[in-house]
Amino acid sequence: MRNSVLLAVILALFFSCKSEKPTPVSLEDDVAVLANDSLAGREPGTQGELTAAAYLQKRMQDLGLEPKGNAGTYYQTFTFKPKTDPHKEVEYTSAGDGTITGTNVIGYIDNQAENTVVIGAHFDHLGMGGQGSLYRGEEPQIHNGADDNASGVAIMLQLADSLRTKHKGNNYLIISFSGEEQGLLGSNYFVKNSTIDLSKVNYMLNMDMVGRLRADSSLSVSGTGPAPVWTQSLNALNTDFKLVLKESGVGPSDH
Repeated sequence: MRNSVLLAVILALFFSCKSEKPTPVSLEDDVAVLANDSLAGREPGTQGELTAAAYLQKRMQDLGLEPKGNAGTYYQTFTFKPKTDPHKEVEYTSAGDGTITGTNVIGYIDNQAENTVVIGAHFDHLGMGGQGSLYRGEEPQIHNGADDNASGVAIMLQLADSLRTKHKGNNYLIISFSGEEQGLLGSNYFVKNSTIDLSKVNYMLNMDMVGRLRADSSLSVSGTGPAPVWTQSLNALNTDFKLVLKESGVGPSDH
């Protein structure tokens, strides 16, 4: 029952992000920074991705989150070779010629609780286009990624701000993944090289493309199947959205 109550509280905070007065750094502020042309689409291995990672590190630090990356930092880096064959998986490797380094940014709210709730959102995007882009123009074009996924990162940070001083029944891992567009690389790497005990994870909420509602305000929520409390809590707390609930959690995002 306690876990059900906690889930309801976090979902209530999520739904309230649509209408609450902005905090000192608002949803719009975070999206504007991450989707700015100067970051050139936040592709892994570029200066734009590093600038975005530094911004997220500063945001987490300002919120009072503990660093939960590698070696006492907020960063967890991973190195991979770009795909030459679209039908093969990306290969993680040591740094060297022809490799790309991505950066996960990880903060932690330590309530000295037994279990941890993970709240995540990828911050990378497609850079100037390329594989995965729907753009068909002749000249390279910045893919700003305001919806995919600056919107999810902004919601994640607002939730972190709301949770850092209340709801202390769990610890909270706040993680912004890189390499999602290349095949969920950052989240895959984190699971295989976790900085927390994954056996103590209660559940995970993943925010992806939550900033562009259709005219009917429909919002898709995947992965409700493992526990009936998801559907019950979502339906009970929702007042503003037309929910599209999907039991399966399988899909092209970091959950």
